[in-house]
Amino acid sequence: MFYRVRQFITAAFKRLTKEDINFINQYLNSYEVQIFKKLPRYCQVHSVKVAKDALDESLKKNLYDIALIKACLLHDIGKINCGFNIFTNSIIVIIEKLLPSLLKRNKKIKIVNTYYNHPEIALNYIKDVDSYVKYLILNHHNYSLKEDERLNILQKCDCKN
Repeated sequence: MFYRVRQFITAAFKRLTKEDINFINQYLNSYEVQIFKKLPRYCQVHSVKVAKDALDESLKKNLYDIALIKACLLHDIGKINCGFNIFTNSIIVIIEKLLPSLLKRNKKIKIVNTYYNHPEIALNYIKDVDSYVKYLILNHHNYSLKEDERLNILQKCDCKN
């Protein structure tokens, strides 16, 4: 549970650095950067941390792939324009952990629907992206897929950050 407190504090106070912006520009084209900038600041920070950790992990395992880093940066873009902020996200995560059936029964609420379906929603924003990037984004919460090591790296880094 302590890692959730750390995540909240990081989300509340961390800002993107010039180094982070250079990192983003290295992996995303101008259209993707535009979309990325529409994410709430805390999601941008989270996505950069996920991507940097995935970069380190993929290099250690000799699995480096530009598509993986791009997917890490874009994995939460389905949360654009849905009302997510640091507080609503935190509340939903807490409810999901304590009372998952309550949350699942209320999927008609836009923010709850987005929480569960943001990978699918993301595909609306990235129509011209490589199919493997789409696959990674679409499945970043599908933990039953164990055979794709790059997907596993994305999932591990997403959970960690």
